[in-house]
Amino acid sequence: MRKLLFLLLIAPLAQAQICLDPSADQLSSLTRPHDYIQHRSSSYDRTGGNADARPIAPGATLTLLDEPGPGVLTHIWITIASPDDNHLKQLALRIYWDEETTPSVETPIGDFFGLGLGEYYLYQSIPLQVGADKALNSFFVMPYQKHARITVTNEGPEKVDSFYFNLDYRACSKPLPADTLYFHAQYRQATPSRGWTNDWTSNGDPKVNNRPQPQRRRQLRLARCPRPGTLRRRNHVNPSESRRMVGRRRRHVFRR
Repeated sequence: MRKLLFLLLIAPLAQAQICLDPSADQLSSLTRPHDYIQHRSSSYDRTGGNADARPIAPGATLTLLDEPGPGVLTHIWITIASPDDNHLKQLALRIYWDEETTPSVETPIGDFFGLGLGEYYLYQSIPLQVGADKALNSFFVMPYQKHARITVTNEGPEKVDSFYFNLDYRACSKPLPADTLYFHAQYRQATPSRGWTNDWTSNGDPKVNNRPQPQRRRQLRLARCPRPGTLRRRNHVNPSESRRMVGRRRRHVFRR
């Protein structure tokens, strides 16, 4: 009888939902006990009013999360109201794990959420989503053993009027497994060629959009073609007058 009672007592512990559980989002997990406490870091109005956003002045940094571990970040929701049309490129998202001095995540906020062109588009995927009214969502699972700090810095010339955020994370009751991988994302940008000026902000800027085009020398050259007697036209342009699109790349990886 004692053995049977002992087995009944330890059975719920054997089925407890661990903090870093890939099946945690399934409805079936609602019936299982948890070994963590669910928390949220939010921009909500602490006075009980409806001013649920934070402004970010040019050059200022807003801290979204600053919590000890062990823990697991499970969801990031952000929406932004800014007069700067380029704010998706001007706001820098940085994430620091375990008191590190160099961020493991450092990227323009738009590129992190899959908006590499600096404009809003609606889309859905498993790890990232952009919903109506500029709702930026990340569902990447981001564990940390000792500490997590997330910041957003306004590197643009204009003030962000309203920055809304909700970050959902779990405070784990036990240390994470020693082989747990951490989330990393770094932004890369390359400029293959130099244009004739850097004094512009968008393709519609009159400084560059209304510039008179120089006379370009055109030539016709014979080239070998499958059918005799045909011509292949080639335009020869001064390379210094050409402008290439900037190449960009974003990476999301997990590593130690």
